[in-house]
Amino acid sequence: MLLISEIIISFLGLLTFPIKGEQAWFIAFFIISLLQLILHIFYLYNFEKKIISFPIFFILLSYVFNFGHLPIKAFGKDFGKNVLFPLWYIKFDIYKKSAFFTLLSQMMLVLGIIFIYRFLEKKGNVSFFNKGKSISLKKIKIIGLICVCIGILPTLYIDVSKFLLFMQGGYLNTFNLQVHDFVETVADFFNFGIFALVIGFSNEKRKANIIFFVTVVYKVVMMSCGGRGEAIVFLLGLFIVWEKYVVHLSKKQIIALCFIGYAGLVLLNFIANARNITSFNMKEIFDIFVYSLSNNQLIATLSEFGSTFATVCFTIKSNPSQAYGLNYILPILLVIPNIGGFNSGVVDKMIFTKHIYTYKQPIGGSYIAELFYSYHWFGWLFAFVLGILIGFIAYQLVYQNKHKNYFLYLLFAYTMPLLFFWIRGYFGAVYRTYIWHCGFTLIIVFFMKYYQTKKKGLVK
Repeated sequence: MLLISEIIISFLGLLTFPIKGEQAWFIAFFIISLLQLILHIFYLYNFEKKIISFPIFFILLSYVFNFGHLPIKAFGKDFGKNVLFPLWYIKFDIYKKSAFFTLLSQMMLVLGIIFIYRFLEKKGNVSFFNKGKSISLKKIKIIGLICVCIGILPTLYIDVSKFLLFMQGGYLNTFNLQVHDFVETVADFFNFGIFALVIGFSNEKRKANIIFFVTVVYKVVMMSCGGRGEAIVFLLGLFIVWEKYVVHLSKKQIIALCFIGYAGLVLLNFIANARNITSFNMKEIFDIFVYSLSNNQLIATLSEFGSTFATVCFTIKSNPSQAYGLNYILPILLVIPNIGGFNSGVVDKMIFTKHIYTYKQPIGGSYIAELFYSYHWFGWLFAFVLGILIGFIAYQLVYQNKHKNYFLYLLFAYTMPLLFFWIRGYFGAVYRTYIWHCGFTLIIVFFMKYYQTKKKGLVK
């Protein structure tokens, strides 16, 4: 039934190509993309019977970042202040091809997710991922505390430095901060540690809530410097863990949270507008806040986040040489510190936006554009493999939670913010952060078990 529905939706998308009028096309394609989104959420919801889940959040973010402009144009509304609209630079035919490529890619992604999830449900979990149950919540707490202690000083150094630079010359001035990749990787131990602490203190709700809300406040304050992407996806991943282990929100609470989320959009849009000021001026900041408050928050958010689709359009328009999947494989070398610049070529291969014409616009990455960069028009088929990766992680999150395997749940949960950021980033950026943090955590666990075994031996 799902496959038939997907084929029908894709065929309807194909039928929009002969439409010449922009307004008519945007209305038609918006309806088609919305049908696809509803279909995907319906099937992904059946995994856990929960709307707050990793695959649903992933596909929602994918829709917002790639199709965020569709409803605005379909309803004939004006864009918000921070927007990069591809049709200002490319022809309408390229835009339509890019939208159809994205529609097909999202179809294959979800088919891959559902295929592997159902396969694992029927065949049973991989035996290797049934281990780790001996690692208690107490040990998870210790892991969290060690990681937070490792990462807190470099995190504070980076965040405070950015804040001071922002105060001196605005958001663009923060890019003048030069921090070695190694320092950033060590700083990110702080984020991993927070995930571990929320899980470790899940039986002590009050402490877990304090850790969660203090982290939210800290990240929001640091977002005031202008950079929001990594903080937002980190908080989304942490929110899923917190909801799963600490609060268990009811449907009514989720609806109430949506209204609070609207206030969050006000804050995000205020930050987006305020980061363009070049000096700290209270009157200017107040005027921007009033403007942000009076704005249509949904349109402002879709305008800005939907601008990621420009990367897809510019990549397809530029038609760069195919990477044949090397952009997914080679970046694993980035795990090794870049001593003497030996892996600079890997970075060049990974950041595909260096190989396309960007019309002098400051664009970021895109997992959809990366598919085209790797395999051109066959790239949407490869999205099935990416869907298998997402589906495997989604299954493990459910399985490990069900069997109270807290350590493996932590390792899989930490992929969530990394993969959320990949939607508008580069897949290769996931390797270093994940392997360093999880590898170090495994070393901690090894020494814990070694110490425990030695202690038992002494008692005997």
